[in-house]
Amino acid sequence: MKILFIYTDINVRGGAQSYQFGIGQVSAMLKKHNHETSLHYMFGSCDTEPLFETIKEYQPDLLAFSTVSPQFNYVKQVLEALPDGHPPTLLGGQHATLCPSCLKDTKNLDAICIGEGEYPALELVEAIRDNKSIDNIQNLWIKKPDGTIIENDCRPFIEDLNELPYPDRDIFDTQAIIDSDFKTVLFMFSRGCPYKCSFCSNHALRKKQDGKYVRFLTPDSCLVEIRDITKKYDVEALYFNDDCFTVSIDFVREFCEKYKAEFKYPFDINARPESLSDEICEILADAGCRRVSIGIECGHEQFRKDVLKRPMTNDRIKEAFASCHKYGLRTKSFNIVGFPGETAEIFEDTVKLNAEIKPDSVIIGIFEPYPGTELADVCISEKYIDPARAEDSFIGRTDTVLNMPNFPREEILKCFKTFAYRVYKNSNPKKAFMMRVYYSSAGQIILKLLSPFRSILRKVGMGV
Repeated sequence: MKILFIYTDINVRGGAQSYQFGIGQVSAMLKKHNHETSLHYMFGSCDTEPLFETIKEYQPDLLAFSTVSPQFNYVKQVLEALPDGHPPTLLGGQHATLCPSCLKDTKNLDAICIGEGEYPALELVEAIRDNKSIDNIQNLWIKKPDGTIIENDCRPFIEDLNELPYPDRDIFDTQAIIDSDFKTVLFMFSRGCPYKCSFCSNHALRKKQDGKYVRFLTPDSCLVEIRDITKKYDVEALYFNDDCFTVSIDFVREFCEKYKAEFKYPFDINARPESLSDEICEILADAGCRRVSIGIECGHEQFRKDVLKRPMTNDRIKEAFASCHKYGLRTKSFNIVGFPGETAEIFEDTVKLNAEIKPDSVIIGIFEPYPGTELADVCISEKYIDPARAEDSFIGRTDTVLNMPNFPREEILKCFKTFAYRVYKNSNPKKAFMMRVYYSSAGQIILKLLSPFRSILRKVGMGV
């Protein structure tokens, strides 16, 4: 059987291509069972004509999509433009899982996968191959020709990630993606997050299947993949892009001890403030960790606790950044503006906290109400969402779809554009100026013009 994956990666700030782990995992499972896969990567624009040519030439037996909510409008455009006689279609990913009504509402969409997709996709492909009914495959919702929907129950989460094949990197132009990110390759060694932030999809995704939600590969399995990828591609650094790499201190100890015995590549990780200590940071630094990215999201302690369901104190955040700095680890802070119920005064605490902890770099995004999350439900109940703003030109995390009287769009955009500048204006004027330019309306154009100097710009702006 031949499966064509279609991946939309459109209107993304920064302009770099990306590797999609969900597609890589499902493709690897299908290839393991002797099926053929290919990818049509829609980057930059939603131009369907090249896709139709690909379908005509490749003659796939199934069209498979995976998408997050900010990209779903593009996926819907592609689906609804498919010509008559197209192959069956399947949609998986975060959006299908948390907004299953999309199956009923989208022309030419035949099935969606709720939750983890490796085994459901394999069973679907083999049922089509064998001309068997697909109506009873767990995790799949099927739309019949008369429009009725079959809603199958979900199987439990995959208990042992080590039983899965490693993600298929060949389906993407992986070397080009690595090159676009300063020779850095991404890995994902875990699934799930133990925390329950109200704005994040994790707290909703964990309810869709039974079983343990947070799972890690064994350190030995992680090393096997690192060994394979670093031999296959031209790589200078690694990024372990798990939601929280430091969830388990036992995993960190064992992984870092074995990693430093074999590899010299610097690596970056994501972590929560509660999971960082002097001990953890010393272990990470000794193994070659270069940078830790830490979510702050909001600097107002009470708002962060009550609304975002992130109960760590500001003092604990300061301690985490201090531990990183103590052992020479560079830091990046993640921040969001425009939460429902937030005000410009509340956001001021986010600026102040970042200015105090002095991260080496900061990231600021604008809140998006992901379907199925607690804060999206708040936005719906309070009638905050303005659908007129969610147009094709909308770039996620750089504009707001909310209309809040106490925090109007103009104020949110001002906070977004000036945040990094205000964080650094007293401690690092050079970096502040660069951040002011980057977040200006002409920032992306200027970055393209200065692309020959990307490494220098990154050193100034990111500290790496």
